[in-house]
Amino acid sequence: MMHSTLKFMLSALAAAVMVPASAQTGYVTEAPAGGFDFSTAKDIVVLYAPDEAITKMGDKIKSNQNLDPTNTNNQFFYWVTDWDKKDLTLVNVDREGATNSYGGSNMLSITPQWAWGTGYFGAIGSYKYDLSMIDDDYYLHLGLCDFGNADSKYKFEFGNTDVKGNHFDLEVNLDKGKTNGDFVGVGNMKRDGKWYYIDIPVKDLVDEDGDFGFSYDWSSKITNPFLFSFDSPTTSKMSKVLEPGATVYTYTITKLNSAVSIDGVYFYKKDSASTGIKTVSTARGKADGAWYNLQGMRVEKPSKGVFIHNGRKVVVK
Repeated sequence: MMHSTLKFMLSALAAAVMVPASAQTGYVTEAPAGGFDFSTAKDIVVLYAPDEAITKMGDKIKSNQNLDPTNTNNQFFYWVTDWDKKDLTLVNVDREGATNSYGGSNMLSITPQWAWGTGYFGAIGSYKYDLSMIDDDYYLHLGLCDFGNADSKYKFEFGNTDVKGNHFDLEVNLDKGKTNGDFVGVGNMKRDGKWYYIDIPVKDLVDEDGDFGFSYDWSSKITNPFLFSFDSPTTSKMSKVLEPGATVYTYTITKLNSAVSIDGVYFYKKDSASTGIKTVSTARGKADGAWYNLQGMRVEKPSKGVFIHNGRKVVVK
């Protein structure tokens, strides 16, 4: 049944009118109500996910290497400036009342104090991340929300970031396939305070004939598996004070400019036994009225982009 469904989808795509490249949104889709549908996933390898997502994942988790709230094994580091080690280049924003794509309050919300700088997931002490189970059958997932008052692009490195050429260097708000140095664009999202998901098959990332052509070997354990930085941001304005006993300043943001939240960094495989792709249509072409993105994931409220609906490719503007 799975093979016949895929054949039908491919035939429907081939029969559809070609869409201009300018109408494509790449791998960026608006997050569905309630967040990612984990019934369609399996063998999840978590680098970061809020508690609400971890609960929904349940026994789908293969390896949980989530950020440690006690900072015993790992943490999200912010680079400090060269001239003042008490200063940060990226500042965590307390988004009072804001929710992640799953309805909870946990997320990483970041704004830049300086135009340069990087945040990264880093191991502490003897702890190391293990991504050795990742293969070409996995998908990479990233959840983002641009809540700032100024535009920016966002750079991400996934994998063994300590070894040159052994990670996926991706940029959001850069057209799919367009390059910016080592980084390759995955598409654009709106600065509207909504959550967006980026889901990319690893097969696409390593396809030398496609837009990316990355390579990876994560058989050894990893110290820093994820790096993030703003690209061409408008920095926020803030005041700061060094509290007694503190090692870095406490910041009060007086004018928020470029800013982004992250609520998911993980890898997963498609669960062929339960994925929504099986309900798109049978080989006979029956339709169920649902919407799906081009990766076969069911979408509750399609945003701008290209989707499958009743067995046909539809452009939503």
